[in-house]
Amino acid sequence: MVEKKEDIIDRLVAWGCHLLHLDKYRATFQQLAKFFVVGVTNTAINWTIFAIALAILPIPDEVTKSVIASAIAFAISTIFNFWASVTWVFNTTGKKSRRRLFIEFAIFNGIAFLIFDEALLAWLVSMNWHPMIAKIVTTAFGMVFNFITRKIFLEEDNAIKAKIRQVRQNH
Repeated sequence: MVEKKEDIIDRLVAWGCHLLHLDKYRATFQQLAKFFVVGVTNTAINWTIFAIALAILPIPDEVTKSVIASAIAFAISTIFNFWASVTWVFNTTGKKSRRRLFIEFAIFNGIAFLIFDEALLAWLVSMNWHPMIAKIVTTAFGMVFNFITRKIFLEEDNAIKAKIRQVRQNH
């Protein structure tokens, strides 16, 4: 596995971890910080496209318009999110091809999209929530799900996979 080149985020987090005597968690905090930066950027892309689509789609039903706008925003922002995740956040070099990584990424991103961005969004908008407020809530749920699934499936080896192997071996 080829390690990613250290950057400003890595150095800032390392400094903070050293200051707080959390050096043994440095790598995890660095990865979380990068995931946060990618997530915020991806969210900005997604929400901007969502808001534009809400404004221009000629669909009178608010729930239908929200679901379609969300699908458009998801499709476009997923491309950026995949690129940033595999090139900057997670250590993905090694056994899996980019094609396989994208398929795994798309499956779990799609699950999060269907559960949170579509089902939960449609339900909240049907409960008379403003579509942008509903989008904020669904994004929060999706981010937690996405970090966990990406950590497990995009990285070549990590502590979560090691724990799963250990549990399997003990049973």
